[in-house]
This record gives sequence, structure tokens and C-alpha cells, in this order.
Amino acid sequence: MALSAAARAALDQFKTQQQNAGYAAPEEPHDPPVPVQSSVAPASIPAPSQPLASAANTQEPTAWNRLNDPSTTIKMGGLFRPEQPKTFRESGVSYRVLEGLILKIIKQEGPQNEQQLADVMKITANVFRDILVSLNKRELLDTPFPMHYDLTGKGRELVAMVEREDGYIGPAPVPFSVYVEMVKAQAKRERRVTMGEVEEVFASYPMRPQLKSTLKEGFNSQRVMIFYGPPGNGKSLITDNLHRLLREPVLIPHAFEYNSKVVQLFDPAFHKVREDLMDREEAETAHSVSTAGKPDRRWIISEPPLVTVGTEFKVAQFDITFDGQYFAPPHLKANNGIFIFDDLGRQQEDHNMILNQFIYPLEHRASIIRFAGGSSMRAPFLQRLFLSTNLNHEEILDDAFKRRLLYQVLVDRPTTRLWKQIFMNEAGKVGLDKARAQELGERVVAWYKDDERVFRACDPRNLMTMIDASLDAGQRAEDVLDLMKMRDIYDRYPAAFKRDSKFFVGSMDTLGTGDEE
Repeated sequence: MALSAAARAALDQFKTQQQNAGYAAPEEPHDPPVPVQSSVAPASIPAPSQPLASAANTQEPTAWNRLNDPSTTIKMGGLFRPEQPKTFRESGVSYRVLEGLILKIIKQEGPQNEQQLADVMKITANVFRDILVSLNKRELLDTPFPMHYDLTGKGRELVAMVEREDGYIGPAPVPFSVYVEMVKAQAKRERRVTMGEVEEVFASYPMRPQLKSTLKEGFNSQRVMIFYGPPGNGKSLITDNLHRLLREPVLIPHAFEYNSKVVQLFDPAFHKVREDLMDREEAETAHSVSTAGKPDRRWIISEPPLVTVGTEFKVAQFDITFDGQYFAPPHLKANNGIFIFDDLGRQQEDHNMILNQFIYPLEHRASIIRFAGGSSMRAPFLQRLFLSTNLNHEEILDDAFKRRLLYQVLVDRPTTRLWKQIFMNEAGKVGLDKARAQELGERVVAWYKDDERVFRACDPRNLMTMIDASLDAGQRAEDVLDLMKMRDIYDRYPAAFKRDSKFFVGSMDTLGTGDEE
């Protein structure tokens, strides 16, 4: 839609006022050189330099000096999040982005006062009050009733153009440079986990002691790990529970600004908000009438990210997507957390093409992320990468990536002894007493051996699910579960048989070793 002469004049006036007021954005840096990904590791390609940022973008958050434990920090009267900006310059947001955000909010929500705008953008009115005055003087906003602002005809034409470039509406972004520094600072808080912590996390899951030891070493190394082995034995359970070893909350912005583009980072599917800590921090500072000493609400306190992708993942998802708005790719959302690439080898695209995209980030701890349209940026890659597959990893991985896998973890089927422990744990969950569970477990193990079934770690849970589903309303498993009913469930259960076992390096079925340990 072409702008009218009046709207075009308003836009020209806006640019002139930016320059005269000192709000002109710094000259945008040229895009850094982008390495070409191929099946060969680009180890010889130097890392592109970080583009220079404006003075506003490089300003250090003044209050980000707290203990790792947010509860202790808040109790001591400090802030876990950075201190909120008190002026436009302290916010680090470009004039163009903040002005466009105000116009889009008013278009969507209708007439707004300063406090309503502040609540949506999660910044104080002091930050954007001058912008409101400027919009009003340029006849892009009107005041239909006192202290409220609405769009004029010229304002609606301008906001239509702004929306075509970026339809984002929400909290004001933080500068990309500040986001990068926050990720790096939080990565420095990493600590080594102990064997006791690993034992605690996996206390409810019987497993081999040597497996627990390998998990501790691999986790502390912060290197990529691959989990392989026959299906149904806990690879996904292990990778998900390793996340519990990351116990310190992290700070994540709702969005960041890069070259006047607002990229949405926060994703409730991967970031679990610590509402308790945020509410406590707000309550501790609510009594103050001053804008100083209050948390920057553009940041959220979250559990460390846990991002999982699977068969749907494609090479294109390493880029910033644009669907009317800009969205960060999954691996950027995983910073300061864990990125799990599940079902490796079953992707629609060649999985080695996907894995090759990780080679540069794993070598340089940074990734080159492209925008739709061709520009790019260099972002930190500070996370743990876990791969998981139930295929033969020796066959599906190429040498360029395989040599980077210091920790190749076999998650084998359980021994008979471990399987009995899992059976008794699951039987207890449906109400069976220990003696009854042990008796049934021994009988089911004998049936497995007679029929040459494979002992999978998931079988006891699935058998108990079928038992529970067979109960009528008001019935309890301990009252109706006899040997005949157990046999009926056993016969109907979709089992795996030894004759169908596949090759996995080091597995019991491959080596032909006993399983009574």
C-alpha cells in the first residue's frame, strides 16, 4: 500500500527529528562473513568478528551483581534480574523500534495511556514519554480523551508500513550485545556435578553403576554426547533427567534487537518461568516509589532451557524464521541449557547435513545465524548438546562428526536383576505390596526366558499401564491381580524377541554375554 503525501511527509519529519534529537541509530555494521557449511568440518574458517554496538547497546546492566542463588540475593535486598532502565538511552532500544512498538500496540489494543503502554512493553513511562510527545506533535497520535493516545489517519498509514516489516507486539527488546554478555556471564557460573548429585537424580531408575559414572564425566566435560542402543531402554529418560543437574535459574529476555529487527527468544515450550522468584523480586521492590532499584521486566527468570527436536528438524531451522515476525532458532533458545537432538537418523532430510551445521558451533562456541533476506549475526553457542538414536550410530555418522564424539554412551537393555528392580518399582506404583510384586516379577521373568523375549526397561511400566487400564471403577490392582490375569496381560503385550535383536556396539545381545549380573 503506497503512503499518502501526508504520511510520507510525517515519515521524513520523523527521520529529521531523530537526527536533530541525537536519536539517530549508529551506522549498521556490515554483515560478518558467513562460513559455507559442507560435509567437511570448516575448522580453517576464522570466526567473524563481533559487530560494534552503539554506546547505548554496550552499557552494562548496573545491578547484575548477585549471588548464584536468586532466593538469597532477593532476601538480601538485591536484584536477580538487571535493574530496569530509567531513560531511553539506558534501555538500549533503537528509537525506530520503540516508536514502531508503541504504534502497533495502540493499533491492536485501542487508545492507551502511559501506564498501559508501560505494562505491555515492561518498561517505565520515563523511557518512552518523549517518543509519545513527538508522535503527538507529528499528528501520528491524537488524544481523544485526557492522557490517552490513539492513532490518527496518518498514524494508521505509518503503522501499516511498520507491521509489514515486523509485526512483533510485546515487551520491549533488550540489545543483542547485552543478551550476548548475559549468556556468557551465566555460562561462567557452570560448576562440576558430583557423583552424589547424579545418584540423586537417577535414584528412581535402576541402572548400571558404570553408566552413572559415564554420565557424570560426560556432563562435566560439556562436550557433545551421543546416546545409542536398542529402543525402549531409557535414552530419552536419561537425557531429560540430566537437565535436573542444572539447578541454578537463568535469565532470558522476551526478545532482543539486532539491526532494528526484533527477534523473539522466549518460548514457553522450552523455558519454564520461575514465577515464584519473579513475584518475590517484584514484592521486595514494590514499596519504593522511585524507578531506581527495580528489576528490568524485559527479562524473565527461568529454569535452564530444555530444548528437544526430533524427526521434524531440518537444516532451515538453524536460521531465524520470519512469518510476519522474527523467531529465534531452537539452538539459540537452548543457550545456558540443554539441546537434545532425538531420533537421530530418522529425519526427513539427510541427518549428516543437519549434524554438519553443529561443527562450527562446537569448535568455536558460537554460531552464525542467518536472517530471512540474507543478513546474519554471530551468536553464542553455550549449551550441552545431546544426540540420541536407536539406530547403529557407527553406520549413520560420518567421520567429520564422529571424531568429535568423546562420549558415546551405550544405553543397553537391563540385566535380569535390574529388570526385576524396575518391575518392583512400577508394581509399587499401582499398589502392589513388595512380596506380591516380587512373586509376580519372578514368574514374569521365567516367562520371558521361556519365550526368548528381550528384557526392555520400558516393559514393566507398560505392563502396569495395561493392568491399571483393565481395572473397573473402584477396583484395586492388589485385590484382583492374580497369576491368570498377569498371564493374560503378558500374552497381549507387544513384546520384542531375541531373534529380532539388532547390532549395537558393546551391547549384551551383540556380545552374547550373560545378563544375570
